[in-house]
Amino acid sequence: ARPNPSLFYYPGLNSRPWYDIDSSPQFGWVRKLEALTPHIAAEYCAMRNAPGGLPPSDYEASASDHGSDLYQGQQSWHWASFIDRGHLRPGMAEQCPMTASALLSVPRLCVDSMPFAFTFFSTLRGGSHIAPHCSPCNLRIRVHLPLIVPDPEACGMKVAGETRRWEEGKALIFDDAYEHEVWNDGDSDRVILLIDTWHPDLTHEEVRALQSMFAEVQRMSDER
Repeated sequence: ARPNPSLFYYPGLNSRPWYDIDSSPQFGWVRKLEALTPHIAAEYCAMRNAPGGLPPSDYEASASDHGSDLYQGQQSWHWASFIDRGHLRPGMAEQCPMTASALLSVPRLCVDSMPFAFTFFSTLRGGSHIAPHCSPCNLRIRVHLPLIVPDPEACGMKVAGETRRWEEGKALIFDDAYEHEVWNDGDSDRVILLIDTWHPDLTHEEVRALQSMFAEVQRMSDER
């Protein structure tokens, strides 16, 4: 298996499908996030149970960036975004202040002039399947913090042919430039907090250069 980003490839980055926290010191911060799982899950549930329920899902707009064929029939996948294509959503910080504060303390969080950056509550309804696909770039590493997993045996994900299953409070870290798919064969919702971080091999100077490039591309697009 090899990474196969669909749009933007940055050469020279080490790659592997999965990152284990204990052998990846650059992701040591994830342990602090895991400890906050009950509080983050409580904020999600409070938002879901409030009048009006969850906000409208963001995934449909983002799906157009990746190709609608990847997301066909996925009306049962709901995104409630803190970061959408690099832009912070202030409304989510008001609804989930502790979660937002925890996210802003994440080292190398993908935000600001990064069109491939997303961070959101991901709710996958029972009976749903997200088809195999690769991310549009190899610039990010993705973290899943499982918040609600009713039946770990009924739902899981496969990255580069290896299946792993969510357990509440135990993060999974992977490179989504490798082919991956997700499923929930259970009867109730699986909820995670999904976080995009910059690839650990990118230096701060490279990150700033990439942000400057993406900002210039956006400026030129806005002027067209």
